Amino acid sequence: MRAELGDEHTYDFVEGTIPWLKAPDLGPLFSDDDDYFSYFDPSDTLSLQRAILDLRRYIQVEGPFDGIIAFSQGATLASTLLLAEHGKLGSDQEENHSSAFKCAIFLAAGYAWSFDALRNNKWARVDENSGLRIRIPTAHVWAHNDHLGPDVGTTVAALCVPDTRYTYTHDERHTVPGRRSPEKLNATLKIVRRVIWEGSLATEY
Repeated sequence: MRAELGDEHTYDFVEGTIPWLKAPDLGPLFSDDDDYFSYFDPSDTLSLQRAILDLRRYIQVEGPFDGIIAFSQGATLASTLLLAEHGKLGSDQEENHSSAFKCAIFLAAGYAWSFDALRNNKWARVDENSGLRIRIPTAHVWAHNDHLGPDVGTTVAALCVPDTRYTYTHDERHTVPGRRSPEKLNATLKIVRRVIWEGSLATEY
């Protein structure tokens, strides 16, 4: 996907810091002897809180960035940050962290979690009735046969503004479409380019 988007984009890769087992989906393409890391421990609310605050600090120090691209657990982290209230992480209760970026691209996204609940050591998914929204152009790509569940991708998509929300579903399970399936890659690129273009129309962060 990055190769097809061209050389005019640059990327910063934010790595996980928690040693973790290799995901079964990686199969024989990646060695069992390599080191693997997670952004957070999905059984520990404090771990996700720390990851969100670490990501926010990274954005403040290394940014600004035009957009954020996130896959799977990274999409959980990114969407949770984007929906977190400024009253908890900043100064303005009425705004959210969507203003840190011009666009967002979510690939096989899981759930977004309530930062308020995390601060109280509780897990609570943000749903479309919460009133919280990601208000920048967003692309959502996921598989209808993702083994993680039928709602992978749909939950975060429902939290984004419909007028600037673009979606594409495929049948390649928990992956990102690539050159092995040109039609699916092209469909992915179509909506990714659309949100990048719409995000470029923004006049400020």
